[in-house]
Amino acid sequence: MALSELAGKIVKGSLWTVLMRWSSRLLGIISVIILARLLLPEDYGLVAKAVLFSSLLELMTQFGFNTALIRNKHATSEQYNTVWTLSILRGVALALIVWSCAGIVADFFDEPRIYPLILVYGVTICINGLTNVGIVDFHKQMQFNKDFKLTILSRLTSFTVTLTIAVLYRSYWAFPLGSLAGALVHLLASYQMSSFRPWFSLSAFSSIFNFSKWFFLYESFSALATKCDTFLLSKWGSTEELGLYTVSSEIAGMPSTEIAMPVARASLPALAQHADNLEKFRQLYTQVLVSVLFFAVPASVGLSVLADYVVVVVLGTAWAGAAIYIKILAFIGISRVNVACAVSALAAAGRADMLGRYSMLMLTIKCVAMAAGMYWYGAVGLAWGALLASLLGMLLIHQLQNQLGLIAFSSLYQGLWRVVLAAGVMWSVLYLVLQLQLVQQWDVSLAVTLSLVLTGVVLYVLVLMSLWLCVGRPEGPEHKVVQMIAERFSRR
Repeated sequence: MALSELAGKIVKGSLWTVLMRWSSRLLGIISVIILARLLLPEDYGLVAKAVLFSSLLELMTQFGFNTALIRNKHATSEQYNTVWTLSILRGVALALIVWSCAGIVADFFDEPRIYPLILVYGVTICINGLTNVGIVDFHKQMQFNKDFKLTILSRLTSFTVTLTIAVLYRSYWAFPLGSLAGALVHLLASYQMSSFRPWFSLSAFSSIFNFSKWFFLYESFSALATKCDTFLLSKWGSTEELGLYTVSSEIAGMPSTEIAMPVARASLPALAQHADNLEKFRQLYTQVLVSVLFFAVPASVGLSVLADYVVVVVLGTAWAGAAIYIKILAFIGISRVNVACAVSALAAAGRADMLGRYSMLMLTIKCVAMAAGMYWYGAVGLAWGALLASLLGMLLIHQLQNQLGLIAFSSLYQGLWRVVLAAGVMWSVLYLVLQLQLVQQWDVSLAVTLSLVLTGVVLYVLVLMSLWLCVGRPEGPEHKVVQMIAERFSRR
């Protein structure tokens, strides 16, 4: 298959995945807006403490079984059955650990209210382990429309149950019960949408684990690094600070993550097809990375500079303290984009072992940077430490890919310098406009916020296209966007 055709499939698959994640995220945004007015930051902090242990265990034990099936072009039914069996065993084991440690966790945080919440999250983990492994084919065969339907169905269920309980009872119980309902629907839908019927087997354990062991190492250390900030705030920060930081982190990651993750998911099976041809692999991967940063960089920069307005409009004045965290954490999204795409590239190239080594180093960097920031400057210092660690991680993983010959730095630079410059101009103008504004935060309206967002978008596009035209309209994301628009109008 030609690179252009394969890139087209990635784009098409990415659009479905983007639609899936944006639809899911839209539900999440609506949920956050409503719940932020029904519940308090302390409620969010309480749930964050309750879910910390179970989510940490889940992340640490992500063996990458599904990735092993996706990468294997000739995966057998026995390998599918083995992955399903291992997933069930993992789910049951994690649930038992969560239930047995619920009291210890509650005592550690000196918060008895989280004990029953932890038990419910343990049930959710067990249910997730029973999911039909056949849905892996939706991703492997690039049938992202089916993946979209499955995800949205479970997400809509979780959304409905969470809001209903919150509106009726104004209780933090809305979160665990909503997650439980979504997991049940996802389980039932996975067997209804996939005709594959797995059976208990461990006959292909060796072949699966040979690849997945490195993913286990990567996910284990990545999980510890991901939850380091939540742990530090849970233990040494206030419950309100934890709630503000948790919601801020979620909002800050929305623009970049909702762009990066769909492309990373769609690019994995496509990159795997060229794992034996390094030159084609490098060309395709560089195109993918440049294209995703084309959108992610301005999204992160724009959210950071408009954080005060976004918080007041979306969450309300009671959450004004979250703005400082969003201003800092929004830039982490840029490194998150690079790392997400790099994970897919290294997995497709069969170098999951490098991910394991990378995650061990990043755990050390994050723990040191965030602990130092927390010690000296509290929760805000922790956010700065997280940003510093993420930028160092981005540089490290780029250097790692360069050593393996997976990325072409010259092509990456040629495609990105205009994006970075245009985003810088956008940030500068918006910052100047905000400094001249006499409107106080509590007087900010939705119309004012939307006008600022639109101003930023127009500035970015005008500067970017001007630079592109000045350098002779080279190949790059601008050329692809113009070409797609031209093709759309020509069809009409």
